[in-house]
Amino acid sequence: MFQFMLDIRFNNNKAFMDEHRAEYHSLMRDPYYRFIEALTPTMLAIDPNMEVRPAKALSRIFRDTRFSHDKSPYRDHHWVAFRRAGEPRNQSIMFWFEARMDAVSWGLGFWGENRPAMDVFRRRMVADQDRFEEILTDVTSTGLRLGGDTFKKMKPPEELSEALVPWYIRKELLVMRDAADASIALTDRLLPAVKTDYLKMAPLYQLLRGCYEISVIEGN
Repeated sequence: MFQFMLDIRFNNNKAFMDEHRAEYHSLMRDPYYRFIEALTPTMLAIDPNMEVRPAKALSRIFRDTRFSHDKSPYRDHHWVAFRRAGEPRNQSIMFWFEARMDAVSWGLGFWGENRPAMDVFRRRMVADQDRFEEILTDVTSTGLRLGGDTFKKMKPPEELSEALVPWYIRKELLVMRDAADASIALTDRLLPAVKTDYLKMAPLYQLLRGCYEISVIEGN
């Protein structure tokens, strides 16, 4: 797979892909499909309504070049996004996995900024600090990292626990394992590691799902 990623990077054109489409399927797409299928029982245990069809969970190899100076037609990598079927990608809470030539990462979060859901998250956090601190601390205690852009001038409420402040000021919210050596993708340690982290993040997923659903109701 990694060799084919490199081949695409240096031969990013339709002629190359047309000639090597069978290799793309066998070396890149199909291994991802098997990976998604292996994760499916875990994802459905977390959320029975999760979209787990491989063709829907896997990113497209084609790039959208309409607004990009780079007109290369193909990506040199794939990513996986597990989310509820039918929800807008730029709003939904999702589990993701990505393998590049130099790194492998996975995690949970919103795709970009979701201000309505995060406002609900902040409101509920202040109202139930003990529960939030227990869930959020439990997630990051395993080495998963909190990420995403923050509001530089947002002032947390004075009564908010110091441990919750980094979460409160998030413009985007991501929890990730992003320091994984890419070589883990060549071993049988990868799938158990991803499953373990996804299950560890399941309580946070449920909490964020509740915030998202409240924000949708309040916006209607």
